[in-house]
Amino acid sequence: MSQTTILIADDQPLIRDGLAAILSMEEGYSVVATTGDGIATIEQVQLHRPQLVMMDIHMPKLDGLEATKRIKAEFPEIKVLILTSFEDEAYIWEAIRHGASGYLVKGVETKKILSTIQVCLDGGITYPLSIQPRLVQAMRSSEEHEERVLEENIQPIKTELYDDKLSGLSAQERNILRNLKQGKSNQAIASDMFLTTGTVKNYLSVIYKKLNVSGRSETIAYLHENDL
Repeated sequence: MSQTTILIADDQPLIRDGLAAILSMEEGYSVVATTGDGIATIEQVQLHRPQLVMMDIHMPKLDGLEATKRIKAEFPEIKVLILTSFEDEAYIWEAIRHGASGYLVKGVETKKILSTIQVCLDGGITYPLSIQPRLVQAMRSSEEHEERVLEENIQPIKTELYDDKLSGLSAQERNILRNLKQGKSNQAIASDMFLTTGTVKNYLSVIYKKLNVSGRSETIAYLHENDL
C-alpha cells in the first residue's frame, strides 16, 4: 500500500515533532521531513516532493504564506494545509489567494486534523466556518462582476464563429477563458477565482470540447486570432 507523503513546517519543535508522532501512528501516512523555517521548507519540498505540506505561518527567514505561494507556483499539485495559532481573517484570505487547500487553528482535535488532511488530499478546500459565508459571497460577487463586464463588453455584431462556439459557454467558462488569454497558469486562475486547480482543469477540458480545440495553446491562439 503506497503511503501519502507529508512535510511538517513549524518553528516550534514540540509542535512539529508531536504532529509527526501522530501521523506516524496513522496507517497510510509517511512524514518525509520536518522543518523550522520557510526557506528550509521550500528546499525540503524541492527535495522530497511531498503530497501535502502542513504549514505554520509565523516562521523565521520566510513566513508560511510566502512559502506557500512559492511552493504552489513551482509545484501546483502539492497540497498545503495551514496550521497556525492565528485566526486572523487577513491571514485566511492570504492563504486562499496563495493556493492553500485548508486552514486550521492549532488546538483542534487530532480527529479534525486527520479529516482535514484527507479533504485536502482528495482535492477539497476547507476553511474556518467564520469566513465561509464571506467566501461564498465573494465568489458570488466575483461571478456577478464578471457577468456584468461580459455583458458590457460583448458587442452585438460578432462573427458567426463567436455565436457558434462561444454562445454555449457559461459565464464561469468565459471568465476562465479571459484569464487564459492573459497567459495565467491554472494555479493563478484557481487562486483568482477561488477554485481548486483540479476544478480549473475540468473546466478547461469542457471548454476545449466546446471550442473544438486540442489544448491550451490552440485555445489561446484561437482567442487571439478572432480577437475574442
